[in-house]
Amino acid sequence: MIQAEAQRAGEDGFLVATENPPDEQTQIILLSGLASFNESRIGPDPVRDPSNHLCVVARDAEGRVRGGLQGVIVGAWLATDLVWVEEAYRRRGLGARLLAEAEAEALRRGCKWAILATFDYQAPGFYSRRGYVEYARMEDFPWGSTRFQLRKTLA
Repeated sequence: MIQAEAQRAGEDGFLVATENPPDEQTQIILLSGLASFNESRIGPDPVRDPSNHLCVVARDAEGRVRGGLQGVIVGAWLATDLVWVEEAYRRRGLGARLLAEAEAEALRRGCKWAILATFDYQAPGFYSRRGYVEYARMEDFPWGSTRFQLRKTLA
């Protein structure tokens, strides 16, 4: 149930209330409003353009996916969304190869920097050994964990 029903409008005439969960129509209005504003300033969202997407895949001899990296090129940045290597193939250099290939492709596409996020239970040391530096840290995100924001200069 929307909590707004118990609220009264402020002096400005607006009812401001928590709606949890928001209905689908409200979510559509909010997202499309922000997208319209952003596009009026910078043009089409580069994240929505498939030609800006980057996917590097590691397959075994039988063609099975054993690891991969996904990201997107936004301006002069490679924004890595995920890096995953199947557990049985970790600590063999496969993750490093995936990251190196993504960075090389980002350079070919004109990137100067790379950005990604990782958690304390994932691989912050893996990235720091490959030149990534922490620029932000979020404690208790989620509770009991830390999220690290990392960046690297590519060129």
